[in-house]
Amino acid sequence: MIDVKIFTIIKEQSERIPDKNFANVNGSPLWWHLLSELEGLDVTVNTDSQKFIRQLRESKLKSIKVIERLRKHIEWENDGNIDFSPVEDMLFDFCQTIDKSEMVVLTHVTSPFLKKQTILEAIEVLQQDHKSKSIHSVFQVQDFVWLKRATEAMPINFCKDRIQRTQDLSPILVSKGAFFIAKAGDILDQQSRLPEPLIFFPLDHMQALEIDNFEDLDFARTLASRC
Repeated sequence: MIDVKIFTIIKEQSERIPDKNFANVNGSPLWWHLLSELEGLDVTVNTDSQKFIRQLRESKLKSIKVIERLRKHIEWENDGNIDFSPVEDMLFDFCQTIDKSEMVVLTHVTSPFLKKQTILEAIEVLQQDHKSKSIHSVFQVQDFVWLKRATEAMPINFCKDRIQRTQDLSPILVSKGAFFIAKAGDILDQQSRLPEPLIFFPLDHMQALEIDNFEDLDFARTLASRC
């Protein structure tokens, strides 16, 4: 098996869905679905949540390491004047603790149906591409796409003046937080979770699901109950 470091984060509090990371999905908390899938890999979780730490101890998962979140990152997240996340900074701190040649996978437990094999396949694709520095999960949409700004909308990948077949359209790549993969050294050198040049790895519908709102959560519960 490929030697890889998995890094993820778990917050105690969530804004859009209260207690999102602990929401019950088919009898287990949301976080458990991805971490149980990754059992056996070298997984590190950065967390501010004592609730998660308690639940992890009670679970049968043995390969999960925990880093308690630094005060600077907690204050950063709670500062209403800062409109971006400290996740990259957490990732940089983590990369400082490992060898620069290590392959690092930043993932999120809000992608509950991501498969271990998919991550390993993406790493293999990146390793075979000797020019690229990172690979990122996307969902590929081959449909008529408009960009809406205020009251106007403009076509992105098609011509309004003629009828086209969807299979002839240029695909749109929708960024998904399932994984951001690169070597630790490249992440630190470029100070980016996706050092360039970067390539993309398309996910199927199920693995592309991210829990961002209540509808996503309800859909995930439906899917999990049928698996």
